[in-house]
Amino acid sequence: MIRKKRIWVFAKYFFYSLVLVIFYAMQTTDGVFSFFGVRPLWVVPMAVAVAMCENVLPAAVFGAVSGLLCDLGSQALFGFNGLVMLCGCTAIALLSLFLVKVNWKSALLLGGGLAALRALLEFFFFYLIWGYEDIQLVFIHRVFPSFVYTVLLTPLFLPLVQKIKAKCDGKWKE
Repeated sequence: MIRKKRIWVFAKYFFYSLVLVIFYAMQTTDGVFSFFGVRPLWVVPMAVAVAMCENVLPAAVFGAVSGLLCDLGSQALFGFNGLVMLCGCTAIALLSLFLVKVNWKSALLLGGGLAALRALLEFFFFYLIWGYEDIQLVFIHRVFPSFVYTVLLTPLFLPLVQKIKAKCDGKWKE
């Protein structure tokens, strides 16, 4: 029984990781799902969905890994998104365990809050404090559309993660 549980728990996290890597490849490939030159961050909604469905430790790990993948695919300081996503996904997991019902509305709100925090911190630390001219154009044409695109994708990832979790957890309990 314990061996069967270990196999299915490993399978569950393997599938989560595989989906995360696929979404990272989609995020960093030029022209894939690009809308007027704006691309979403595919790994952020995946990390939010895992954080809403799993316990705190897997949520923190997947949040940190997805943030580090965001750092690899951008020109950000390595570890910046990893730290933001680690803290955000841990908070989302705690909220989902004790306070918030797990559904598409809460996924939209919690994922939107994390994406907004990440976008605003990125804008502040990488653009605003350096005193560039016409900084509002960077926010309007780059940061805000990417944020909106990412937030609109967030509720779509929750059923995928719930299905993987239900399938793998149901197999070892049989």
